[in-house]
Amino acid sequence: MTRKIPAILAVILCLILAAGCSRMSETAVPVKHNVIEGDVTEMKIDLPVQTSAKAQNLTPTDTQGFVVKQLGYVDKSKNAAGFTAFGFSPIHLDTDKVNALTPAEKKAFAEGMEKGIIKTFTSGYVKGMNGHNSTIEHKDITINGVDMHEYSVGYQGKDNKEHVAKTLYIPSDTEIWLVIIDYPKDDTKAAQQADKCLSSIKLVKK
Repeated sequence: MTRKIPAILAVILCLILAAGCSRMSETAVPVKHNVIEGDVTEMKIDLPVQTSAKAQNLTPTDTQGFVVKQLGYVDKSKNAAGFTAFGFSPIHLDTDKVNALTPAEKKAFAEGMEKGIIKTFTSGYVKGMNGHNSTIEHKDITINGVDMHEYSVGYQGKDNKEHVAKTLYIPSDTEIWLVIIDYPKDDTKAAQQADKCLSSIKLVKK
């Protein structure tokens, strides 16, 4: 059975992730333990600030009933790591509808969902940053026992400087997570700090 897969899920989040760049100190910065609330799960992550980002309801209209709710968190506050911005978007799926799919349909659904979200996020984010010449590097990784996909989105900002929006796509039959940390490409300390923060991620059922 062929089903229409929702594609436009992250466009609002990517368009509001716009901010200026700053520098990081020469040493790794202290991190603070943060808990980001999803609809059915929560994410624990160490960040250079105690984020005060409030949840925004980003639930799209064209979901074919597979998405129950999508939330978005964006933080553009100044931080010692020199991140331009970081954001989170948990996407709560209708588990019954997903589990009702045949194995082949479920595989197609998961692949279509990821492809659509990453494509929409990348184009919308770069546009929102007034950037151009975007590139994407992809690899599969595992963090704390959870398989996920890492997308390094490189783009040239309006200042003609290179930037990286490191994005994790964490698939699940219950709640998909999209995690973004943006930093200047030539800031190696910020890049190392971003990897350190992302490696601390843990997902817990509420």
